[in-house]
Amino acid sequence: MIQKHLEKMQKLLQVASITKKITLALIGLFLMLFLLMHLGINLCLLRNDGGAWFRDAAHFMGSNYIIKVMEIGLFAAFGLHILLALLIQIHNWCARPIGYVSRPKSKTAFGSKLMIWTGLLVAIFLVVHMVHFWFAKVGWKEGIYTVKVESVEKAFGAKQFALSSAYMSTEDDAELIRIETEFMELNNYIENDEKLHVLVFPKAGGQRFITNLSKAEVDELRLFLDVDYEPDFYAMVRDLFKLEWVVLLYLFFMLALAFHLAHAFQSAFQTLGWAHSKYTPIIKIVGIAFAVAVSVGFAIIPVFFYFCK
Repeated sequence: MIQKHLEKMQKLLQVASITKKITLALIGLFLMLFLLMHLGINLCLLRNDGGAWFRDAAHFMGSNYIIKVMEIGLFAAFGLHILLALLIQIHNWCARPIGYVSRPKSKTAFGSKLMIWTGLLVAIFLVVHMVHFWFAKVGWKEGIYTVKVESVEKAFGAKQFALSSAYMSTEDDAELIRIETEFMELNNYIENDEKLHVLVFPKAGGQRFITNLSKAEVDELRLFLDVDYEPDFYAMVRDLFKLEWVVLLYLFFMLALAFHLAHAFQSAFQTLGWAHSKYTPIIKIVGIAFAVAVSVGFAIIPVFFYFCK
């Protein structure tokens, strides 16, 4: 009786292990699709338009409610992927708690042996990436911010109208004069480009941006004008990739990503049953090409900003 229960338990554990591997593979393929989309947006950084395309893409991604919901699912996918990978690896280690006295020649691919370590490096990169950019987006960390000139002009017009259309006290009159004076000074900065943090991009569909604003400067502006602002990820990327050690560390992480993707692509299809002498070599080649294309695509960005900007 006990033997039968043990056999049933063993079968359940085996099914659970297979389920974890299939789930890991499906999430991995989903994350690869996300990487392609993320790379496409990041390559907008390379356009010679002062970051206009990238800012528009970042604005859409940050303001669209459907994207915000998908963002939660993406975080969940990353977390579950990391958790399942750790559980499977720990299970493999526990399956042989005592190492070989004389290690036999293993038929396991070199990439497979590195998967857990390259995966951990990619996870570390994700944490650093989140702290630097996503934390600035949600306000947990100070970043660099941008405000559309159109937003400033609209807010000023609304406040000017609100003050001048009603009975104005002495205090209101003084307030109107003050904001008109400050707006004129701000507009002079914009037109003459006298401040380093003010950049105007006439090529960006006629849109103009006040960029490189610190949180203190945004707060000062919002004291008298209710304007919308958002993180200036273009300026943050530009400033970050002016640091040599950051560029080198980023390239190292992209190398780890390349190794991880090259094996993960093939491993995912193998787990899903696409292991065949006819298809496996093709899948392996496509996986390597995908890994190289994605990693090199991301790696070009810091090199471009370090040498060309």
